[in-house]
Amino acid sequence: MERADIMTKTPTGKSVRLAQPVKQVTVDAGLMPKKPGRQQRRPTAEAEPATATVNIFAPVHPAVAATRQKMKQQAAKTAAVRLGAAIDAGALPAAEAKRLVLSRIVKSLGSTEAAEKWYRSHHLSELGGRTPAQMVRAGELRALLEYFARDTSEKA
Repeated sequence: MERADIMTKTPTGKSVRLAQPVKQVTVDAGLMPKKPGRQQRRPTAEAEPATATVNIFAPVHPAVAATRQKMKQQAAKTAAVRLGAAIDAGALPAAEAKRLVLSRIVKSLGSTEAAEKWYRSHHLSELGGRTPAQMVRAGELRALLEYFARDTSEKA
């Protein structure tokens, strides 16, 4: 079997990513894990020992892994910039603003239920006695996030 064939298809018909080199080796079938529900054949004294073909996948090259990591970081930075621009413009939908606030609160309160209760009922005296839910509905997400930033910096 040619190397190109090995790199694109496996004996089961599954595709393999081309970035991963594959090598096929033949091993004793007795070394392979047993599949549940299958009955094992009893070897006869005259039969040849059973063999199985196994694909060995090489790990991804470190340079490729580093490039993938950089791409993920760049995507996260871009998403953060877009989120910041949407917050500044007041164009962030209320549902997404609520999710953003709740994700910040869950870290400190420990559960989604507690964060949801705090979001709806906790009056912030520093922000006019309004709840975070009222502030999000009024489109004052920026002021609420600045309050969180001040609050966390004071605790640190």
